[in-house]
Order: sequence, then structure tokens, then C-alpha cells
Amino acid sequence: RQARAMTFAEYLMEFKSLKIPLDKYVELIPTIKQRVYSICSSSDYRPGKCQLLVVREDWEAKDGKTKFGLCSSFLTFVRPGQYCVGHSTHSVMKIPDDTTVHIFMAGLGTGLAPFRAYVEQRKYQKDRGAKIGKMTLFFGGRYSKQEYYYQDEFDAHEKEGIVKCCNAWSRDVPGKKVYVQHKIKEEEDDIWEQLGKPGSTGYFFLCGSKQPEK
Repeated sequence: RQARAMTFAEYLMEFKSLKIPLDKYVELIPTIKQRVYSICSSSDYRPGKCQLLVVREDWEAKDGKTKFGLCSSFLTFVRPGQYCVGHSTHSVMKIPDDTTVHIFMAGLGTGLAPFRAYVEQRKYQKDRGAKIGKMTLFFGGRYSKQEYYYQDEFDAHEKEGIVKCCNAWSRDVPGKKVYVQHKIKEEEDDIWEQLGKPGSTGYFFLCGSKQPEK
């Protein structure tokens, strides 16, 4: 049953003879753990808004049934006029104060979220006359048509010269798996110039729920 990822409600449905008092049942059920998401928008570029990049979690249990994430499902179907409780927390992902430094960003899946905010912030700074440095984004997934989030936005930002997008899609071309580390390898000279040489001032950020495949 554990392998089938059964819920408490499903246990009660299976064992109908169970007569658990409501107050005891509430004590047995563990408190739902809070979820942590990265903000994917710049508060300067989008005043008064806080956007999140959330993909509905799903997996196949041992019995073959598809299960869905609790919080990601809720957020998928929440509609204007409905409410959810949330709060901001301290983040370790902070864009450098120096607008001229080169920023390398590697995002895996929804790990793209903070980097969309980074790019929007640089766009905001550029529109107000600030000198901005280069940005290089390494983004990876399986299929570009399904997992290239905000593609139109990134295409526009790249055309404007704000960011260089180095995308890796491991399933788009049969027999040719391309991963983020392959794209990073292609930019090794630039990375060395900005991160490895004495006096270099660049930054490298990595974000994603999954580790890069070897």
C-alpha cells in the first residue's frame, strides 16, 4: 500500500469497518508540510506582482495509477477570487548588485524560475539607462515543446541582447541526448574568462530540483 502511495482517505475507503473518532483522526494525520517555490518575476519590472513557476507534479505508483502532487495540483486549479496562504522567506539566490558583471545561470526544469526574475531585472535596469553585463542561461529539459517555459519572453530578451540562451533538450532528437553540461562545455572559454582568470568578476548560479545527469 505504501508503494501504491495510498492516501488516508483511501485507507478509510478500503477498511470500511474502521470507526475512528474525528478528533482522533485529526491527530493521526500529519500536518501538511509547507512548499517552497522560487519567485520568477522582478518586483521592479512587474510592480505589485509576485509570480511563481509551478509545474504539476505527477508520478506512477507501483499499481500503475498516476498520482499527483497535493500543492502543485491545488495551485494548478486555483482561480481568480480564490485564496491561498503564503509568505516570503530569506533567499540565498540574489542577483549581484553590480549590474555590469557577467552572470551565468544553469536552470533545470522549474529551476528556471529565479533566472526569469534575474533577466527581467536586467531588462528593467537597461530600460532605465543602466549599463548591464552579459547573461548566459543554460536551461535543460526533455522536450522543448513541453518544457520551454516562457519561450516567447526569452526569445525576445535574447533578440534584444540581454541574455544568451543555451538550451539542452535530451529527448528532442532521437538517439542524441543533449544535457546542460554539454552546453556549459561549449561555453567553457567564456566561462574561464569570466570566472577562472585572476581578477574575473563573473557569477555562476545553479537552480533546480534535479541534479545534472552525468
